[in-house]
Amino acid sequence: MKTKIASIFSLLLVSFLSHAQLSAVAYKSELFDQFKASKTYVLMTGDAKYDAEMQAAIADSWKITPYEFIGGKEFDTKISDKSASFLILVDIGVGSYGNEYNYLALVNGGKKKINNYKYSDLIAYCPINHFKNEQKDVDCGYRVRNMIESMLQSMDLVQKNDLKGNSKKIADQLQEIYNKKAPAIAKRTLLFCQETIGSKLTKADIAGVYPYKFEMCSKEKIEQAIKDKSKDYYYFQAGITVNKSMFVFDPSNGEVLYFDYAIMGLDIKKSELEDLVKAIKGK
Repeated sequence: MKTKIASIFSLLLVSFLSHAQLSAVAYKSELFDQFKASKTYVLMTGDAKYDAEMQAAIADSWKITPYEFIGGKEFDTKISDKSASFLILVDIGVGSYGNEYNYLALVNGGKKKINNYKYSDLIAYCPINHFKNEQKDVDCGYRVRNMIESMLQSMDLVQKNDLKGNSKKIADQLQEIYNKKAPAIAKRTLLFCQETIGSKLTKADIAGVYPYKFEMCSKEKIEQAIKDKSKDYYYFQAGITVNKSMFVFDPSNGEVLYFDYAIMGLDIKKSELEDLVKAIKGK
């Protein structure tokens, strides 16, 4: 099961808020206090692979609140419970344009139904690569452990650094923190998956821009690196929904070492790879 948050925004407002990839609300806030006091219910989808990967990821990584796995019918009865929080796949409608943002998201309970929630109700979230190799939300199951880990780390960073402001400001501050770690990317082989990045950026293109060790690989190799908690690789991950997010993840622990975004675009461009190289060089 997946859920839809059918909030209606102007395109300008959505463009503004949607930059907050992998961010969390300021921790000195009512939303965060409510979450920390909650029990988290993790919504199962009925997709065997996704559900198994999610269960393993939560058991391995989730220490922040008590948790329980539930199905769709139970979710419908619990959504109004203010003592509950929920980890769910969500599709967020964009005005009357027929487009949707696709996320794995964490929200508090307390509203009568899911489509009463707004974008600003998301506590933490991670984009799904909807327009490439994750056209069904559950297709992100192979990397969901790193998604969970990165969401938890983003909330931890917000707390430790006392980040404040609206969702975009927090995202920009997180981006600065993430990208300071980018020089470490040169120490491992960086994996690029053609399914993930799109067809416009070829191996030759990458070789012409990226001066460090890299490998074009299958999705299955990235999946195995995550399962192995490999410290031999980092991997480049796109999150292309209505907008485009670009990350470098550590498969061993879900750490984000690089983050950038663009308002539009269905493929990764050479210029965006050049920005990654600049970050690695510390420029």
